[in-house]
Amino acid sequence: MPTYTFRNKETGEVTEEFCSISQRQEKLDSGKYEQIINAKPDIISMRGDAVSKTSGDYRDLLKRIKKNSGRGNTINV
Repeated sequence: MPTYTFRNKETGEVTEEFCSISQRQEKLDSGKYEQIINAKPDIISMRGDAVSKTSGDYRDLLKRIKKNSGRGNTINV
């Protein structure tokens, strides 16, 4: 179930509620509340590259693959 943000039209109080779509519609149909649409993007960031965060065994495997793949390979180790 998603989280919805509602504003009470009489008091101006803003609340977030975790409810189903039918419960949201009932609340809006009562006439006391209006829904506030807002976007809260979750930003995920990572420092460094994925290879530097892997185990030494995996890096050794990549080195072996790079060594045996021939010229022109693009494997970053």
